[in-house]
Amino acid sequence: MHLTVNPRPSPLEGKQTERLCPANWLKKCLPNEPSILHPVAQASLTAHYLLPVLSSLESCLLAVRHRLDNELERRQPVKLGKAYPLGQCLEIAEAVQQCLRTVAEADLPAESVVGLRALRAFQRAGGDFRQVWGDLRGEYFQNAYQVGTLYIDVANDTVNPAKPKVEILPFCEAQFVPIRDFQHFRKIARSYWQHEVYPNHILPALAPHCPLIHVSKNGIVKLHDATQYMLAMTRTQGFAPSERALREPPMPQALFEQLRQALQGAGHTMATSPEQGRTQGLQQCREQRAKRWALDSKRVTSVIQDANQINLHLASWRRRLFTQEPPAQSKIMSTIQIDNNTYELDSLSDDAKAQLQSIRFVDQELARLQAQVAAMQTARIAYLNALKAVLPVV
Repeated sequence: MHLTVNPRPSPLEGKQTERLCPANWLKKCLPNEPSILHPVAQASLTAHYLLPVLSSLESCLLAVRHRLDNELERRQPVKLGKAYPLGQCLEIAEAVQQCLRTVAEADLPAESVVGLRALRAFQRAGGDFRQVWGDLRGEYFQNAYQVGTLYIDVANDTVNPAKPKVEILPFCEAQFVPIRDFQHFRKIARSYWQHEVYPNHILPALAPHCPLIHVSKNGIVKLHDATQYMLAMTRTQGFAPSERALREPPMPQALFEQLRQALQGAGHTMATSPEQGRTQGLQQCREQRAKRWALDSKRVTSVIQDANQINLHLASWRRRLFTQEPPAQSKIMSTIQIDNNTYELDSLSDDAKAQLQSIRFVDQELARLQAQVAAMQTARIAYLNALKAVLPVV
């Protein structure tokens, strides 16, 4: 914990000063944006309530983590192949904030109670306690808290478990910045998640809101990124960030064909080629901007639902590939149609039934081989991404 304690003005003095600086009040934050909305007032409240008891505040947060860790680990012992707490910064941060609202003073050590009382008094006086998300030091996507003018990470051990569980810094020293655009987002996703990222040239209607397709290093494909922050980032700029992402060269044909196969029957209109998807996606950006859809908040819920449904469909399709599930049949067939003639199966001769069984076997083998081809295409993308990661920089 590294902080410099400055002489503290009273909360009243801070608010009087801020009235002379109306620009501070005019600033608007995107959802979960790592930024201080009213810096003068928040600096005053932080100095008055929190800075004098920082060690007790840290003790309080550590005590809450201690209360929660066993239960959180029981709920999700592994996430994306990594043991708790790795990769679970959001889950831990949300649980800690909820616990801070409800925990009784009697359930905490005496020193922690001092920190809890100060934090609650700070909030009652108008202090901000916001969950924020963004780029931490150019290396990670980070979920943390902006508490007044402090950066507080209650899940500091979710990338490196050897680190302290709680980190408190002046917000201005944390090197925690908002994601500017989709190119910025892609840069962090490639280095932190080790994802390969492509423009969404498959689903034109969703491209203005979700212009990226991600392929993880083990071949998992997802539509990104239908979160409140990223949606607000492109919507507040009239989909201009999405246009920049979609103007890039067409997505690889192999990935496009894989997605078309995976999303058959999902109920979404798909482009017929990457080139067409690029053209239609850019056109959708212009059309949706002209229709002022970026200002229609109801569409955010619809987009999130559609993106989740698509990603569930992709996950289900991938599971079927690797388990080789047979296609579901809604009913048992009692007839067969050949050359526009319908035959009752029970009426066929034994020789005809044997030939029919052979045809069914061949159809099943074709389906299995097609699934294997799709799986190999996914694996090839993953291996190619791994190769790029170890090639020397030219």
